[in-house]
Amino acid sequence: MPTGAETTGVNANGRALPDARAITASVVFTVVAGFALWPPRAVYWTAVAAAVGETATLALVVALAVALGAAFESVTGVGVRAFAVGAALAYLLGMATVALALSPDSPAHLVLYGAIDGCLLAGVAAASVR
Repeated sequence: MPTGAETTGVNANGRALPDARAITASVVFTVVAGFALWPPRAVYWTAVAAAVGETATLALVVALAVALGAAFESVTGVGVRAFAVGAALAYLLGMATVALALSPDSPAHLVLYGAIDGCLLAGVAAASVR
């Protein structure tokens, strides 16, 4: 159960509601981490993939995203539910920004950033189990 620092009130089922500050911090962190891990139109991972292969490169991105999520939870103590809400909002914000600013040719970015957000969430969840 989340601590009082992470929650505000309870829902109809008696479960604690995530704190707006934790959600906001999660939105900001997820947008920054997602675009840092895979910047639109400036993907530096292509050079890494040329050297070590695509599979190893994607594994590195996954490992980094999970580690960043775990580090974020360790530093902030954000709850998994608050982070999930923040990550979902960040995904919507980020994908709308990419669609409007870059007009991508394919929907691949939707899957890619969704996977990155999922890895960040996995890191937060893993760190919160301790």
